[in-house]
Amino acid sequence: MKEQESIITAQALCDAFIANKAKAEREYGNRVMKISGTAVHVGPDMFGLPCVELSDGKESRGRTICLLPFSDYLKLRNVSKGDEVVIEGEVRTINDSSQKVVVKHCRLVEIKNKAA
Repeated sequence: MKEQESIITAQALCDAFIANKAKAEREYGNRVMKISGTAVHVGPDMFGLPCVELSDGKESRGRTICLLPFSDYLKLRNVSKGDEVVIEGEVRTINDSSQKVVVKHCRLVEIKNKAA
């Protein structure tokens, strides 16, 4: 993994990949970054991996899937849908069919505005 970058919003990251995938892969691909956004899905992904899906909290199509290690499954209990979170991970690429940016090797950095 490479050196950590400043915080980018999940929506801005997704928008960059949708606008120009090749350019975004050069700029963000394989970089460790902090990503902020609203948790719109918390739990296993379609492969059973622990994940938090981030967006801007609105009904946008742009989302970022943040995959955590299996050892962090219990940490998902601290995150609820609607929470504002910051997650650090290695940006990979966008899934062309789902239009979701994939971020691996993630860890929860901050949970803000805990949903009631």
